[in-house]
Amino acid sequence: MSKKMPYFTMKKTDNNVDILIFGDITPWKWDDSDTSSYSLADEIRKLPEDANITVHINSNGGDLKEGLGIYNVLKGRNVTTVCEGFAASSASVIFCAGTRRVMNAASLLFIHNASMFSWGTADELEKAADDLRIITDAAKAAYREAGVNVSDVELNRMMDEETWITPQDAVNWGFATEVADAEDDGIKNDAMNSIMKAVTCTGAKEPEGDNIQKIVDAVCDALQKWMPAPTDQADPEPQKAPEDNATTPTPEPAQVENKGFFGFSKD
Repeated sequence: MSKKMPYFTMKKTDNNVDILIFGDITPWKWDDSDTSSYSLADEIRKLPEDANITVHINSNGGDLKEGLGIYNVLKGRNVTTVCEGFAASSASVIFCAGTRRVMNAASLLFIHNASMFSWGTADELEKAADDLRIITDAAKAAYREAGVNVSDVELNRMMDEETWITPQDAVNWGFATEVADAEDDGIKNDAMNSIMKAVTCTGAKEPEGDNIQKIVDAVCDALQKWMPAPTDQADPEPQKAPEDNATTPTPEPAQVENKGFFGFSKD
């Protein structure tokens, strides 16, 4: 008989702690891989305040109440969250507890509105719908605390449509801080964030005037960071004075000012 996965796993090495959440988020222990906020919070409470905690997540989600509980216990600590497969539904809320939030290249986030089973009178069902909107707002608050930078309208649309989020989109939209092992990911993420900030701060679909200049400036800064610095060229050999009856050498063409990709210049 094969051995079942533990309720959740926690490995401690000196001051470093690795936690694996590879099951559903639930108040009840249906399977050994399921995780509840109480059991995990109780273990975290015993850790030193300065412990370096890395939470590895591969979960379809589950109970948002439990997810919010784990999120709030983790977010006050030195936490890195890593999406190892899916961080879906309430697991996406837990993912947002990290100061560093790392997506693997082959991983996905999934966000949607809260849901539940309900029965009763029309008034009771209408109240249940209102309650679900309030519960969904709690998940949105966690995303906003993490630094999600899309507009309220866009975030509502994404949750209404039950959206799968790719690693790079997770970084661009502020759900994640980086993609693991991406080449020059730190420079590219900083540059992309500066562009996204400039664009989203315009407050209009068709920005004009100074707002356009801000976007152009941000693009120029980003391209300068992405493009490799020019290599130093060897000094040209000095030209010899022409001898009598010698043909005067053709002068080298003047160097053209490099204004970067697309010809953008901040001057």
